[in-house]
Amino acid sequence: MVNAASHVPQLVHQLQQEPVSDVGAFRGRQERRLRARFRTQANALFRKNGMQQRRAWVQTLVIVALPIVFCILLAVLQRLLNKALDTPDNRCGCFCNECFKTLSDGTPVLCRSRPAAYYSPCQSWDECKVYDESNCGLQWSDSSQAAFCEIPSPSTWPALAQAPRLDLSQQEALQVAALYTGQDRATSDAIAANLFYNPNTTALQNATALTQLLQSNTSFVYASAFSTLGLVMGTTERGRDYLTNYIEPAFVSAQYFTSSILNLVKNSTDPASEASEANLEGILGLARNSGLKQAPTANITQVDMVWQANADDINSQTYCAYRQARCDGTPSLQAWDFQDTTATALNMRLWYNATMRGRDGPPTILRVNQGLNRATNAFLKWALGGDDRYQAWLAGVMEMPKGGSRLSLDFGSLLGPLFYSWLLQLLLPVMLYQLVYEKERRLRTMMKMHGLGDVAYWAIQYSWFFVVNFIFVWILIIFGSGINLSFFRRTDYSFQFVFYLLWINCLIAFSFLLSALFRSSKTAVTVGFLYVFGTGLVGFLLIQQFVASAYWWVIFLELVPGWALYRSLYEISQYAFRAATQDTQGITWSKLGDPNNGLPGAMIIMAVEWVVFMAAAWYLEQVMDTGVGVPRHPLFFLGWVRRGEKKKASRRRGWRLWGKHKAAAGTEEAVSIPVEAEDVRAERLRVEAMPPGEASAAIAIRDLQKVFPAAGGNREKVAVRGLTLAIERGECFGLLGPNGAGKSTTLNILTGFLEPTNGTAIVEGHDIRSDMPTIYSLMGVCPQDNLLWERLTAREHLYFFGRLKNLKGRELAEAVEAALQSVNLYNGGVGDKQVRTYSGGMKRRLSVAISFIGDPLVVYLDEPSTGLDPASRQNLWSVVKAAKQQRGIILTTHSMEEATVLCDRLGIFVDGQLVCIGNPKELTARHGGYYVFTITTPPEQEGEADALVRRVSPGARLTYALAGTRKYELPVGEVTLPGVFEAMAGARQHLTVLDWGIANATLEEVFIRFAKNMGLEAGAF
Repeated sequence: MVNAASHVPQLVHQLQQEPVSDVGAFRGRQERRLRARFRTQANALFRKNGMQQRRAWVQTLVIVALPIVFCILLAVLQRLLNKALDTPDNRCGCFCNECFKTLSDGTPVLCRSRPAAYYSPCQSWDECKVYDESNCGLQWSDSSQAAFCEIPSPSTWPALAQAPRLDLSQQEALQVAALYTGQDRATSDAIAANLFYNPNTTALQNATALTQLLQSNTSFVYASAFSTLGLVMGTTERGRDYLTNYIEPAFVSAQYFTSSILNLVKNSTDPASEASEANLEGILGLARNSGLKQAPTANITQVDMVWQANADDINSQTYCAYRQARCDGTPSLQAWDFQDTTATALNMRLWYNATMRGRDGPPTILRVNQGLNRATNAFLKWALGGDDRYQAWLAGVMEMPKGGSRLSLDFGSLLGPLFYSWLLQLLLPVMLYQLVYEKERRLRTMMKMHGLGDVAYWAIQYSWFFVVNFIFVWILIIFGSGINLSFFRRTDYSFQFVFYLLWINCLIAFSFLLSALFRSSKTAVTVGFLYVFGTGLVGFLLIQQFVASAYWWVIFLELVPGWALYRSLYEISQYAFRAATQDTQGITWSKLGDPNNGLPGAMIIMAVEWVVFMAAAWYLEQVMDTGVGVPRHPLFFLGWVRRGEKKKASRRRGWRLWGKHKAAAGTEEAVSIPVEAEDVRAERLRVEAMPPGEASAAIAIRDLQKVFPAAGGNREKVAVRGLTLAIERGECFGLLGPNGAGKSTTLNILTGFLEPTNGTAIVEGHDIRSDMPTIYSLMGVCPQDNLLWERLTAREHLYFFGRLKNLKGRELAEAVEAALQSVNLYNGGVGDKQVRTYSGGMKRRLSVAISFIGDPLVVYLDEPSTGLDPASRQNLWSVVKAAKQQRGIILTTHSMEEATVLCDRLGIFVDGQLVCIGNPKELTARHGGYYVFTITTPPEQEGEADALVRRVSPGARLTYALAGTRKYELPVGEVTLPGVFEAMAGARQHLTVLDWGIANATLEEVFIRFAKNMGLEAGAF
């Protein structure tokens, strides 16, 4: 075993090698040496956090793996879904080699197989079993398949009006209503009269249409040629299952629909109308040879214009015409409101049937062009006095050319907002845990007492969290882009950098704000996870719907950071989804100005909340009792604290709590001491004679008072009553007292975690009321509890606190080695084991070593030997005795032996006040003016034994009697030791003395006597 005492000088060598002839110069040099710069503190805290992160490698691995796992999960789901969607219906149509139809009894019958005529394809209601994958194109596609074909030259189609459902099987002419209204009925009637007419198709128009139609081929249909006939055409096919106009479904028959074109006329019985019908049917018959699989039929349809009093009536009629409405309405072709139209200005509103039109999916075909064109031409004819030479005929409609594609659902973008909002908030509970855990375990307090300031702590923790979050986010972005998730790959990376930079800072600031509200780390983590899960789920179920509905008040919901994030991710996902469909770029800087783009607003909210949350977090930590300092007045920034404290001090300045304390004055029943003890008075006069503000002693306490205000119906509690004393450099002062006497309150005031009601203390020339940050850098503390990080080793603890004390390089390494050896944590690699494996005694020895690391000028030891075995206690005492050179030490203990061995002076503290002070021998001699005499006899001889003691010392006081053993206090002035021995020798002739002894009073007996004299129970000690 290494003799720890031989290593003690190494622990304090720095102080001993300094010249001490000039105390002021010595103190100044030590002060400069101990005061660490921000960079040094940052290095210490960063290293400590890094070691903790490395020890928690499982948690780190899970955090790093989660974004990767989520990205892989989304990629796998997307591929499985795309594989399920990759069917012939979702690809460009191919020629069918074998098709079947199913009979009524369910038997499949072969309809056709190659080598059948090339132009005898399966009907759309037949089932194809074998496709010719090498022969695909628009000519083998229906309207939905056409969206996936390569179409360099899209077909052109006539603009059709959307008609309601009609019975196309009836032989007579069809009729359909068209509604109209306007502010001026005469104007509206005149325009409505020109909306439809009886066509008069000429031979030139027929020839032109036929010539254009014959230009069609199997991949291109020039169907807009029908527009040259001068006809107004419509269809009852709603097109709700068709996404594009690459193929007009009105020209393609389906299983439950035979393609039919409506020839919309003013009067179906007019000869010109009948002639146009026959002409249309003839040209449609030629369409099969012009690229169409089947020729549509033609149905002449008379349009009846029906006046409505106002727009509300049109709304009522169109709504009631809906087949599921429980009212009778008029099914209409379309409806027009000409409002305040005049001959010089057309002001019109158009109704159209959008029932079931892609509300929950991609947009489908919308037929409004013909209705708009008819209204425009009718207005022109009316405004020009019936001159129909100036007409704006709509030639046709067509899509843009496109390349081939297959249906691919960007599942990652659709569900991305939910998954990514969870991922990007995942570190919130982790940050909350670290911040609250260090407060809960008072580790933040421990760091502060060793010189780590609040600004340094916040800045360093913020930087650490930023680095961790930044790495986490970019792992997500890089991996997501690597596996081709459109959400990341198609979004501008410079935009992602700025956006996630704002979010990271907002999240960290939010975690600091929440940490000020919690005292339990478990509660904080639970609330954090509930917040993350809840904001993501509510965003998916509600916020997304509100955004899609363009509610303006959604911006107020985005004040919750999680919902601002969800709104942003939703916008990014929508742009990424469209970009994946169109093979373009997603969100870019230029697209932030798009209408209804909520990203700019959400980013502004994040930037503002970043600043607001940090300011609020700092403010709450200042005014709330978070366990890391003295709470300040809510209006401290207006100077209220100073004025309030001055008033409080002035109210209590007249108190002199050495003497009488009036119960009627309103606090509590207290023990009154009529006269201040002489030794206490001498100490007070000595301190009062010291120059104020100068470092005459290591610690100078002046009239220190602490009164806790009344709370919960109880009276106010006076914890410290005018304490005045000074601790010199090189002195270890012991503060003794029963539980509740005020020792811990005094230490809390001296270490800056309670504010005195009155009085102050000067620590090495610095006032605790105004200069605690400097004092923190000068002092070391061994608290009553072992405030240690469970995952760090003893060596790592000492390195961390040594750096806070400005130790560096070789000096730091030597100090750590000496500290480990001095407290017997060096041999066997004990110092390199995690603290959670230590016993209570080992943790206590480490706490003592931490208090002396860096050679502080002042050390507070709060019951340092608690839980130690006798050998370890003796070793620890050697360390403390050697370490008190040129520094002041205040020690609290319940061990009288420890106080006798270590302390140069003792002060007994009872009921908040000092009742005696001096070195242990003086106290024993001064207040222990008696011998302790013990005698044991048979129980039946107790009376004779008592008579013997009374003869030796008439003033003897019986303090204990049990089963023949009796203990007395004999006044020193009444007996002498030779006289006692002589009396006991003579007593043996007539008294059976089993045992006897006499000894001086011990310090413990003096203490107990004081406690009893003050009216307290000795058992409270």
